[in-house]
Amino acid sequence: MKNSVAAILAMIFLCGNAYAQGAGNQIAGGTFFSVYSDSKSDAYSLLAKIDTNYLLYSSGGAEAKDDVGDILAKTLDGLYQEVSDILDIHIYSFKGTIRVLPDKQALTGYFKRTYGIDFDERSLYYFEKDIIYISLADMTVGMLGHEMAHAIISHFFVVPPPAKIQEVLCGYVEYSLRKSRGNLP
Repeated sequence: MKNSVAAILAMIFLCGNAYAQGAGNQIAGGTFFSVYSDSKSDAYSLLAKIDTNYLLYSSGGAEAKDDVGDILAKTLDGLYQEVSDILDIHIYSFKGTIRVLPDKQALTGYFKRTYGIDFDERSLYYFEKDIIYISLADMTVGMLGHEMAHAIISHFFVVPPPAKIQEVLCGYVEYSLRKSRGNLP
């Protein structure tokens, strides 16, 4: 597993950011993340899976002109800030990408077609290009928060902590998000 992830990261680095984003369309662009997906309707699914009252992030009122992309962007900005608060690490200049694929099979196929690599995970944060790859069917707010935590950690520390320490911190973020939403067993 460790070798396959390292090989994937090496291929992404060599291929560049255009390949990393894939053929998807931008469905949202916020302060901290631009979101790419093959379907504009994925914005609605992402909002539902984030499991928060995303209407809090809309302009409100009768004249509100927020479309789903704007609401998603504001919601992701809010989630990023929540993850930052949990870690007590605030990086206001961060800008990354979220690449959404329909399911784990599509994510696996994407990596196989694009990089010729077998990939058997539901999500991945690639720090050199600041891209989160995520399976929409498997996504939870905890999973997305976990990957956002990797992004924050990788930009905060001059020398990144060992992988096990990062996973403990990111696991804590995932736990905290699940707990705050009442999603613990």
